[in-house]
Amino acid sequence: MRVTMAERDIRTVTELVRRLEGIGVQTSVSQLGRLIDGKTKLFNPEIIEGLMAVLDCDLDGILSNTQP
Repeated sequence: MRVTMAERDIRTVTELVRRLEGIGVQTSVSQLGRLIDGKTKLFNPEIIEGLMAVLDCDLDGILSNTQP
């Protein structure tokens, strides 16, 4: 997902959290960081949908770069 973030000029997890909050999706920097780094097996559907909206990509654009 960091590749997708970089392609969208989103440089930090904090910036991504702010963009998610801008569309009404609440998450923490640490929770989102674990998701981005592939250190979690739990995927909150609201966060995934928010990421697809903010990053303007499909599920593959998120998960293909999330797997360790």
